[in-house]
Amino acid sequence: MSHTLLVPGALLLERDWQEIAADFVPEPLAHRLMRAPRSWNELPMRWADGAAHLAWLARAFAAPGEPPVCAPYAWRATAGPDEPGASAAQAWFCEPVHLSLEPERTVLSAIDAPALTEAESGALFQEAADSARSHGATLRQAAGRWYLFPAEPWNLWCTPLQAALGASVETRLPQGEHLARWRRLLNEVQMRWHAHQVNRQRAERGQQGANGLWLHGGGTWRPLDPCRFARVHSEDAVLLGWQAAGAASGRDPRDSLTDSRTDSLTVWSELFEPYWRRDWSAWATGWAALGTQAQSLLDASGTGPDGRVELVMCGRAGAVTFTLRRRSGLLAWQRRPLRECLTEPDL
Repeated sequence: MSHTLLVPGALLLERDWQEIAADFVPEPLAHRLMRAPRSWNELPMRWADGAAHLAWLARAFAAPGEPPVCAPYAWRATAGPDEPGASAAQAWFCEPVHLSLEPERTVLSAIDAPALTEAESGALFQEAADSARSHGATLRQAAGRWYLFPAEPWNLWCTPLQAALGASVETRLPQGEHLARWRRLLNEVQMRWHAHQVNRQRAERGQQGANGLWLHGGGTWRPLDPCRFARVHSEDAVLLGWQAAGAASGRDPRDSLTDSRTDSLTVWSELFEPYWRRDWSAWATGWAALGTQAQSLLDASGTGPDGRVELVMCGRAGAVTFTLRRRSGLLAWQRRPLRECLTEPDL
């Protein structure tokens, strides 16, 4: 039995390596990485710059579109097929964010210092939903995420939220035929939120305010080809929705699989937040738990010839796959430096 363990935010650029203590990887995992077969996969999609794991996942699940359609699959996975908007309507993620002005750029971040309370989120949602209605769209919630349903489909190219976190938004803003419609709605929401008591009170407490919405992942639902994973271990509604859409196609996954079929996928995202924040101390600390996770999957993989863990380390523009087994497949003199294992080219 084999497992794939995907780790977003695990690869560093060469220039960042100098800021990390050399012994951050637990010794058993470091030993395996330096000896395991290693392959580099460049994922130069512009929409995934800074979050290459998004491109890897979109390929693995045969997700439609560039950038991939995500929101209607997540909506189905959380709201249910009988909820309004779950069938043929176009759906977008439309999520509250914090925009901060820095010298010569505007930077986007999640609202987590601290996160919005349920009451705060509800109050801001009602304001935004009222604006959406006046612009011919419907804003809905499911499992803590906001979804926008335009009355007519919008043709827009939008950067995924994870690929925009911590980055300058000027080069990542939506583009396309219906940009003016989105901007009119966004501007109205920003004006209403600017004077809202939720933001005033958060500012008085020195907390992040909600001063923008990030639109992304839009499109319509359709069945997908079955993915190569029999099980997906993740709380991400997008992945669960993609997997369900593959099962809904009615096609036998064996029709398009080779002998290298993987039994399970685990997405381990604990490194990604400190990665995009460039909090290298917290990032390095997270590797202890990653070592435990990798060992747990190795123990569950069995001792047969197919028992292995494909450890996929993702960075800004690519991914490195290590094939881990209980016994190292390379001789001691074939080991590579850990720096070579965990850095990616600065493309």
